[in-house]
Amino acid sequence: MSTPTTLTDVWREPSRGTFANPAVVALPGIEQLRTFLSGRSPLAPIARLVGRRLVDVGDGTATYTMPVTDWILGPTGRVHTGMLVLLADAPLLSAALTTLPPYTLCTTAELSMTFLGEPPAGGALLRARARLIHADSRTALCEAFVEDDAGRLCAHSTSRCTIKGPLRGLGSDDAAAFDPEPAAEETDPTPDPPLRPARGEVIGAEVRARHTGLELLAAQVAGDLPLPPIHHLTGIRPVAVEHGRAVFALPAGDWLRNEFGNIFGGAIGLLAKSAVAGAVQTIAPAGTSYRALDVKVNYLVPVIADGRDLVATGAVVHSGRRLAIATAEVVNGDGERVAIATGTTMLGSSRAAGAG
Repeated sequence: MSTPTTLTDVWREPSRGTFANPAVVALPGIEQLRTFLSGRSPLAPIARLVGRRLVDVGDGTATYTMPVTDWILGPTGRVHTGMLVLLADAPLLSAALTTLPPYTLCTTAELSMTFLGEPPAGGALLRARARLIHADSRTALCEAFVEDDAGRLCAHSTSRCTIKGPLRGLGSDDAAAFDPEPAAEETDPTPDPPLRPARGEVIGAEVRARHTGLELLAAQVAGDLPLPPIHHLTGIRPVAVEHGRAVFALPAGDWLRNEFGNIFGGAIGLLAKSAVAGAVQTIAPAGTSYRALDVKVNYLVPVIADGRDLVATGAVVHSGRRLAIATAEVVNGDGERVAIATGTTMLGSSRAAGAG
């Protein structure tokens, strides 16, 4: 899986994809989504980065898919469970958007996920199906099911979205400003990242059995152990660890921008999930398994793509014989808090397992 280090990590490359015509907000929410489904609105950078696609939309429903490539593997060689958060955020938000009138936006305020099964690797396809549960003038509540391509349930998620609108300063003729023609396809010298061989290495079971969780993370921080493929895709990495505490960073670069230009909330969820899991890993003895059970992320403010690191600091707040609970705080390059998270991890003794 590893390749020569002279190659550039994906997150360091110029991003691909672009953003929706702002005039698209003059359409009802479901029609906005149909412009992406039909190709009249372009793929955003985050979609080009991970292969996320909108494949179905209806009244109060939305479905997205994402390929399971080696790029989204974590340190133990399994699909990073934070990528399930990244996938689910899009259909959850979209299911709420389908019911909104023109000039009305919604943003994810809170996302919770329970992890139910390990996603398969090796070319499988993950599918996240979301539906609206309730909506009023200010809030929408949605739920999503993340399944593999055999229909096995991998995760269940709910989200609370904040509804904003109607937007001021826009007129009824703005819909006419939206270009109905299909978005022009970009010509790139190489395939999009999901179609390329992945870079990075995973940590073998024998190494994990000989070292504590803290020792493994500290070795990655020091450069003595390799970073996994998901680092080479997104730039996410551990930057500081101690017993009961782990700090992860993720560059707020252009690749992580959503259809309207901000950093995609699912990417922030990926970072928060990593810090929560990393904090628990620091208390795990050698040979201990640790499996993510759930995570909840509260989004506080939008994040712009300024290229500086988002930093998530995770800390263990409870450690029992079988379960550990950790929290994480995510700040932007100015030190402003942008999200907080809580997660539960199950601790075991099997040497074959590892944290997601």
